Amino acid sequence: MNAPGAAPGMRSVQRLLLGWYARNGREHLPWRLTRDPYRVVVSEFMLQQTQVDRVVPKYEAFIARFPGFGSLAAASTADVLRLWQGLGYNSRAVRLKQLAQAVMDRFGGAMPYDEESLRSLPGIGPYTVAAIRAFAFDLDDIAVDTNVRRVTHRMLHGLEHPPAVSSRELDRNVHSLVPRGRGHDWNSALMDLGATLCTARAPKCSICPLEPVCVASPIDAAELEGARMRHARRRSPQDAIPFEQTTRFARGRIIDRLRALPPGKRISLLDLHREVWSPLNRAPNELETVLAALRRDGLVHFEDQEVALQD
Repeated sequence: MNAPGAAPGMRSVQRLLLGWYARNGREHLPWRLTRDPYRVVVSEFMLQQTQVDRVVPKYEAFIARFPGFGSLAAASTADVLRLWQGLGYNSRAVRLKQLAQAVMDRFGGAMPYDEESLRSLPGIGPYTVAAIRAFAFDLDDIAVDTNVRRVTHRMLHGLEHPPAVSSRELDRNVHSLVPRGRGHDWNSALMDLGATLCTARAPKCSICPLEPVCVASPIDAAELEGARMRHARRRSPQDAIPFEQTTRFARGRIIDRLRALPPGKRISLLDLHREVWSPLNRAPNELETVLAALRRDGLVHFEDQEVALQD
């Protein structure tokens, strides 16, 4: 174990982690086998809040149907939403199509790589900007997520409960470790380590490549859980609501019913209420409110008391 504050040598960390990734990384994932910006973007949108195993077959089917920005931009929103089924968070599909249209209209079909241009695209925030730059262009950037912050905090500062440094300082630590010219592999390695070994609840320190330089190692699982519980944020009343009673669940059921309609067909508001809304035991007057939100999000077309997926 290193003493807190006594940062391990940057080159040692890079050597240990990249060596481990070369032997054990998930290089078989289809989006890891390409530097095609379009395929990287599709994978990043799909992987937001969706497990890798669920994404792989949907990614492959999506790429087969829409192989590039041009084909996706030209597709109907309804067709994109139908193919998105099973991934959840359907607004991502709409934003991805909007992004494809922007790339075609503003950049001639070529994905930009500078931060300013990327941030101007629909549906792209700081994390996705960095991910595109690293995974598609192999630039020295880092997509900072919970896994990356956890691994870095443990290695440099010890257990993350409670945080030993500010988020800003931790992000500076994260960026300082990126090896020059290895953005793609470094991001992949950190993500894989956080997903498989340096996990939130059950870290496997004995087989972790960073164990020799890690401040937190060895981590006792009981100590980790105790620290997590002592410093966990209080759950809001919304957190206690069963998922089946949430608006997000209800939105998903509406979209699933609309997906089942033949292209060009609509369903009446009365039938939608009878088939979907009533079985959910939701207040009758809520349906139009939810439909209005879905329309604002670009997911549905609602006119003359009939509903369909957005064209």
